[in-house]
Amino acid sequence: MQVILILLLFVVGILVKSVNSERYIVGEGYGWRSAPYPTYYEDWGKTIKSKPGDELEFRFQKPDDLLQIAKYDYYACSSNTPSRQYKDSPATAFLLIPGDYYFKSSNNTNCINGQRLYVNVAPPNEDKDKDHQPGVLKN
Repeated sequence: MQVILILLLFVVGILVKSVNSERYIVGEGYGWRSAPYPTYYEDWGKTIKSKPGDELEFRFQKPDDLLQIAKYDYYACSSNTPSRQYKDSPATAFLLIPGDYYFKSSNNTNCINGQRLYVNVAPPNEDKDKDHQPGVLKN
């Protein structure tokens, strides 16, 4: 009986987390393609406040694709060691843990021209989360 109760609480916790997660469409109406100006995706990335559990949706047309890469490859616009490649659109990148996430087109020229995205996922703010719990009164 205790195992069932623990599993039930675990599932409820996952559902509550997923309700609070956000899905961001990268580039909004523009999508994921050669940037209209060099800082387009950088500017877009600054408009979101991502947290663990959020998702980035990249919409692109072939032959374009998406690479999740390391910090060095992001700044060098290289595709030497991608940690993940997405070939089909829409591609969803899950931001599961706090930290830095880097993305680019596998087309290095597009990357040099601005088709790359850096997102920082902030750790949960426990004090803020406590303030927003239903039924909890703050002194």
